[in-house]
Order: sequence, then C-alpha cells, then structure tokens
Amino acid sequence: MHVTSRTGILSAALAASTLSLTHAAIADLRLAKGFGPSQDVAKSRGPQIFNAVNNAMRQWGSSLHHNGMSFYLATVPEGVIFHHGNDNKTSPRGPEWLAYEIEHAEGFAHGRRGPPRGGPPHGGGRPRGDDHGLSADAIEGPRPRPRPQSGGLKIQEGFEPVRMRKQDDPQRVMIDETSSESPQAVDDAQPHGGWLHTYRTTRPLQYLYVDGMSGGKTSMGTLDTQDYLLRSDKTTSYALDEPPHMGRRAGGPMDERRRASELCDMCYYWDLSGVIRMEAGFEIIHCDFQDGLEEIQALQRSDPKDGERGRGGAVANFEFIRALSERYDGIGSSRTTVDFSSMVSAFFYPVNLSNPDPKRPDLPRLANVTEAELAAIKADLNRVIAERQDEHKHAIDWQGVTDLVVARYADRLKYMVDKVHSASRLLDEINHLLMVHIDHSGKDPDPIPPAINRCTDFYLHGISPRTQADSLIHIAIKSVTSEICTRLFEARNVLINRSTTGHGMEQLALNDAMGTISFLVDHLSWARFKRCSHCDVDEVCVIPMWPFGTKEDYVSPRCANSSSLRGDGESYWGSFGRPWRPDGPPRG
Repeated sequence: MHVTSRTGILSAALAASTLSLTHAAIADLRLAKGFGPSQDVAKSRGPQIFNAVNNAMRQWGSSLHHNGMSFYLATVPEGVIFHHGNDNKTSPRGPEWLAYEIEHAEGFAHGRRGPPRGGPPHGGGRPRGDDHGLSADAIEGPRPRPRPQSGGLKIQEGFEPVRMRKQDDPQRVMIDETSSESPQAVDDAQPHGGWLHTYRTTRPLQYLYVDGMSGGKTSMGTLDTQDYLLRSDKTTSYALDEPPHMGRRAGGPMDERRRASELCDMCYYWDLSGVIRMEAGFEIIHCDFQDGLEEIQALQRSDPKDGERGRGGAVANFEFIRALSERYDGIGSSRTTVDFSSMVSAFFYPVNLSNPDPKRPDLPRLANVTEAELAAIKADLNRVIAERQDEHKHAIDWQGVTDLVVARYADRLKYMVDKVHSASRLLDEINHLLMVHIDHSGKDPDPIPPAINRCTDFYLHGISPRTQADSLIHIAIKSVTSEICTRLFEARNVLINRSTTGHGMEQLALNDAMGTISFLVDHLSWARFKRCSHCDVDEVCVIPMWPFGTKEDYVSPRCANSSSLRGDGESYWGSFGRPWRPDGPPRG
C-alpha cells in the first residue's frame, strides 16, 4: 500500500487500529483495563531486565541471551561508516541490509551467476489490508516521510540478487522468486566478482533496535518480537519439531524478505530509518538508501574460481570471527547510541513468557502471550516512539549503571565459586565486598540491615527516573543489587557464626555459604560469567552466533584459533544452522 496523503495515512491508521486482532481479542483487551507495565513484574524479572540493558548492542551477551524481548530507539550519528555486499556496482535504492563490520558485508559480495534478468521479485510489498497493527494514535505522532518509489523490497532496475537453485541460503535474504531461468542456464553462466559498497551517514539517523539475536532465523524464539509482536503474526509459528520452511515462497529464509518489508512499512509511519538487529554481526535494515547515506566507494571483489571461496580457508573464517569478537563488549566508537529511557520490553508486563520447549526453560518466548496482550505492548511501543523521537530528549545511561555493578561483582563471584576452597578465604572475599557498607560507629543496634540498604542503593544514588521505562529499569536494577547484597550478607553471617565451632561445622558453613553464592551466580545469569578467562593473542572466545556454532560452544565457550575453529559438532541452531565453517566466512 502506497500512502500519498495525510488523509490516506489516517485512513490506513484507522483500518490498522484493530491490530490484526479478532473481535474476541479486542473485547478481551477492553476487559483487561489496567493491563500494562508493572512495577511488581519488573521487580520479579529484575535479572532479565538487568541483562537486557547490559547486553544491548553487545555481541557476546546478546548471543548468550539470544531471545530478546525488548525494543529501544537508537541513533546513529553523522559520519558513521557502514558496508553492503551485493552483485552489482550500483547502490540499491529501496530497503536493504547494512553491516557494521566490513567482513560481515564482504560475505555477501557475490557475483551473479547468470545473465541479467528483468523485473523485480514478487511479494516485496505488504498485502492489502495488512497495516501491521499501527494505531491511529501512533500515526498522530511524527509525520512520516514519503515512501520511496521502490516500495516493499523491490530492487532497482539492473540489480538482481543471486538465485539459489536448491534452497535459500541462511546468509542470503534477497532472493529472486520469479526467475524462469533453468538451473542449467545458471550453471552455464560465467561468474564474476561481487561488489563491496561503503557508505557514511550524512545526518543522525534514528532506528528501532530489536534486541537479542533478532537477525537469527531460528525456531527458538529469536524472531518472536518481530513476528508475534511487531507484525501481529501468530499464524507463522515455526514448530519446534520441524525444520524452518526454506521454500521459495517464503521470500528468503523464514520469510525474511517479507519480514523486512513489513518492518520498513512500520518505520515509515514511525519516521524511523529502519531496524537494527544482530546475527553473526550487527546489521541494519535500512529502508531507503537514498535517505541519510552517502556512498563513499564501491569495490569489485575478485572473481571466484571453481572450488574456491574468495580468500577462503580457515584463516578467513577466523578473521570473520575475530571481527565479531571485537564487538563482544559494544559496537564501538559511539557508532550507535541506545536510548535506554525508551525501553519497551515484554519483561515489564504480566504475561506468560514461558518456553513451550521444556528443554529450554531459560529462554523466554512470546508463544503463550495472547493477541490482546501483544497488541497492548505494541500500542505502548507506538506511544513511546512518538514521545521519544526528539533527539534532545534526556536519556539515562542505564547500561553504564549495570556495567558498574557487573564490574564490582562478576569476577569476584566467579572466583569464589570456582577457586575458593576454604571458609576463611571465602569470608575474606565477601568482607572485601561488604565492609565498605557497614557503619562501625555503634549507633545502630544491628548494623547489617542498614548496610544491606546502603549496598543495594550504592550505584543508584543521584539517579532520578523521568520516563516509565526509567522507573521500571530502576526497580529491576535495585532488585538485582538487593539480591546480591542480601545473599552476600547471608553467606557472611553463616561463615562468621559457624566457623568458630570446630572443623566439622566450618566445612558445613563453607558448603552452605558456597551454595548461597552458587545460587546467586545462577540467578544473575550474567553473560560475563561465561566469558573465557583468557585467550592468547591469536585466539578468540567463541560462542554460537547465528547461523554458526555448536551446542558445546554454548554450554562451554572456548578459546579457538584458525586451526582449532572446528567445523564439526552438532549445530546449536538446529536444522537452520551449522558448525563453524572450516572453508571460509559466510558467503550468502
């Protein structure tokens, strides 16, 4: 649907106000007055909210906690460099993918195997009447930009994506569904090198950041916030016991092209430039390459020869992983600023986030959230986007607060669990963390409760929440620091009271205190706990990043170099993933 006037926009908004719900679901929503973000829920889900904030725009934590449940507004400032790989020297116009890392984009810089084909692929635009749940209130926010002529994911004349003959490759999302060429014609064509395009932003650009491994095409829940919540599509449920649909009608792996088209339709209404996601590398679905981008250069890659894959080999594969590892702790150089005060998260709401897969209770899902509840969350997202788009809005750096907490406790807690074997040593470690909070003046009959309060609030002094998200994040972080401080004081009390009564009781005290610390580590589930302790200069710590990695690497991340980055093992991502490739980086 191409909206050309304000009247058309409002008509579309009114038609969309049903949020793709049944009448029964709308009635349920009306009955559920008072449904919304809850302070009690934020407190009970403190660790999940804490981790979502701490992991935002970070490859490591977002790979470990890959089922994201949250959205944020994010801004890319002027002058940031991005990359795009394709098979044509001409820059695309309509929606396409940008990579933060050059190695990521180079994996898509393929030559076309076949003569030019005319006409854009079918299925690029959204279907009639499907307005993706945008409410009239959302449209009354920022005035949307005119939609570019490309519409959906249509491709400019002269640009043709690579045609996959047997199945859609998980690293190639722009696929020609309509070509009448025979496989033989594709095979007989003369290959040539692809093109690596480099762009810079010409002004600050605002995006919707979808957290977790939101670029991962899996049936594990990585797509829940996009499909179930944003697209209001609970009909496309990827069965846990079936492989994802890979046929040509899907429009790319797991309907990726259609998904990107619909996300961009929403972004036009929201006056956003696109969507930031993460897979093996951070990416942007940039909705209009003629808006906000300046192409710096377009370099043709080398002609691939039969049996070769560009630079290829284990070294090239390792260098791709090394590039990703540089973003484990952040995207770097202020290339993207996340507005944490705009956070909208399913973790804030009293909804059922349990996983229908009993083997993975650690991974949240939206599969059991009702359509009415999803609609209410989406309505809140519409409102927040409209309210927070002013680039001068004050935002609290909540990630910085979580970083201080993690830096204070993570390594010390891990050391206690893994390395401490005596009650006296454990007490020394705990005292180091807690004594600073104890008032020894004697004015308090029992100095411990006030000390716990001081410990809990230590990193939250001076912070005044301004938005609803601020208040909920504050509550969540406070619930986490309260748990840390309370458990540590409990362990300290056990060690002090029992260790003086004999060796046997000392061992019992150690066991009890260590059990408390171990529970705390499991409860917090910080991504830092799973980082390799030390890797040599020629190694990186590897964890599954879609579509690569093994189950073993998720359970026990390891240091690996170009020789030990093995390609065996069971894929962590199931039927639509693979172990680390021994023959080169992802090439689409």
